[in-house]
Amino acid sequence: MNVVGLLRHGPTSWNRDKRIQGLTDTPLDPAFDPSPWRKALDAHGPWDRVVSSPLARARETARLLFPDRDVEIAAGLREQDWGEWTGLTVARLRRDLPGRIEAQEALAWGFTPPGGESRREVLARALAAVGEAVRGRDGERVLLVSHLGVIKIVLNHLLGSPFLPGASADVAKRALHLLAADGTDLRILQTNVRLP
Repeated sequence: MNVVGLLRHGPTSWNRDKRIQGLTDTPLDPAFDPSPWRKALDAHGPWDRVVSSPLARARETARLLFPDRDVEIAAGLREQDWGEWTGLTVARLRRDLPGRIEAQEALAWGFTPPGGESRREVLARALAAVGEAVRGRDGERVLLVSHLGVIKIVLNHLLGSPFLPGASADVAKRALHLLAADGTDLRILQTNVRLP
């Protein structure tokens, strides 16, 4: 069995402005201090392997948290592609395109931004990335540095959630989520371990 940690990247200016980042390669906020996060991660470690999304905000978070380690990259951990909605805010979408985002949210797992990627597609590649990260490494603790959208999709899947507004997993933005991986079986150990 492996313990898998899911961690969202540190803050960016787009997070502060509530803009949808998707695949935009936005950098970390230069004021991000990884020290408190490092202490929280140490309390749930040690981490034998660190794997990151290829996007800069995740790679840089992993590098700052583990400066003496080689961080591996897994394309399947990248954020959901939000297509035409990238760079906008949800508030602006609701104002300028009334009913469009609500119609997508009503599709639950079929949610697909125009020109973007569906939640089902993200789930398939994220689960494949988790499987690859633990394959042949029984007993290791593996930290995956990814994105809020990916983490929400994985946790909603594991909880059997319909992923509808008001009926989806409570996923904290600044938290560590712990999973157990045993062969092809993946289950939740603990969610929302808050980070300072």
